[in-house]
Amino acid sequence: MVKKSEIIWNTLGSFVESLLSAVLLMFCTRLNGTEIAGMFSISFATATILNAIGDFGIRIYQVTDTNRKYKFGDYLLARVFVVITMVIIGILFVNISGYTAEKLWICIALIMFKVIDNLSETYQGEFQLRNRLDLGGKSMVIRVSSSLIVFFIIDVITKNVIFSCITFVLTNLTLFLLWDVRILSKFQKLEIKYDKNNIKEILLDCLPLAISTGLSLYIINATKYAIDNFGDYTMQTYFNVIYMPTFVINLVSAFVIKPFLKPFGDLWNSKEYLKFIKSISLIILILAGATICIDIACALLGVPVLSFIYGIDLSPYKIEMLLLVISGFFYASATVMLYALSTIRKQKLTTIAYIITSVIALIASNICVNKWQMKGAIVSNMITTVTLFVLLVIFFLYELKKSKMGK
Repeated sequence: MVKKSEIIWNTLGSFVESLLSAVLLMFCTRLNGTEIAGMFSISFATATILNAIGDFGIRIYQVTDTNRKYKFGDYLLARVFVVITMVIIGILFVNISGYTAEKLWICIALIMFKVIDNLSETYQGEFQLRNRLDLGGKSMVIRVSSSLIVFFIIDVITKNVIFSCITFVLTNLTLFLLWDVRILSKFQKLEIKYDKNNIKEILLDCLPLAISTGLSLYIINATKYAIDNFGDYTMQTYFNVIYMPTFVINLVSAFVIKPFLKPFGDLWNSKEYLKFIKSISLIILILAGATICIDIACALLGVPVLSFIYGIDLSPYKIEMLLLVISGFFYASATVMLYALSTIRKQKLTTIAYIITSVIALIASNICVNKWQMKGAIVSNMITTVTLFVLLVIFFLYELKKSKMGK
């Protein structure tokens, strides 16, 4: 049973985490101008995509491992291996991409921020298995809010985005050590025993999830890369600002999904299949209701509020903003289906869905943005998120039909 304190702190943590890129973009736009903000935005998108390597689907697998097949030390070592890989690939990527020196260092700093987040995720997974998801929520609130405050102060003083990003990372690292590592040491003595077979099995089992989550991040950022190719930094900034309301849906999905990730595993392992299916359906219905409410709020207040906050005129993009919210619903619902298929250990099917959708995203985003600019960005975003959700639902229903769950 999920405790009230777990839900409250997870909600607060998810809220702060969901606002991260939006608030950072607001700071950059206000303090450094739209061109630097656009540069920062695409660098953040790159770090987010590379984050899938460091994530590797380990948290989902770890928290649904309610039978404790592997120890915390196994998951931590597996995580260390993938974040090192993430850093190496990230450095290679930014060096061959022809980034300017400023863009390169911003991107590397943001990648390192994501590395710390991924290490923290392993500790949060252990907290959740011990029915202390509230500790993970507190970790997110403390680390993210403090890092944002430091970023803002340094950027106000120096007007130097690179230096602001460096202090942003160091703050996150310091608080990870002081909170996550210190708190878990009170529960258990950290014993890390290198077991090659266990780590290999974890990584192989999580590989389909890693591919899926990585492609998922590409799918949601494909439009931004198309804008990077066929638009300019100003267009990038405008797109990211009107995209902000979708983060509310991400917040709702994190609020609903994450606390019940362990119960998903419990229901599945105890063969309570009907309750498992009803839980998934309920979450998607909640997301649908939230989407309607968010779109109504955006129709009434979205343009004037965001225009005021970011200091730019968004009046030409009201319809585009409303359509992006709907697109956000399909993306969040696809994430629910990803978790559902992962819980029943059908990760390979999710990989197929994400590969197909990624190909569609690559083609659609470049064609649409090149031809119709901002309107094309919205159309391509909608095409890819709907495709992803439909494919995952089809695969899930296929598994229901061929298994005892459907009986």
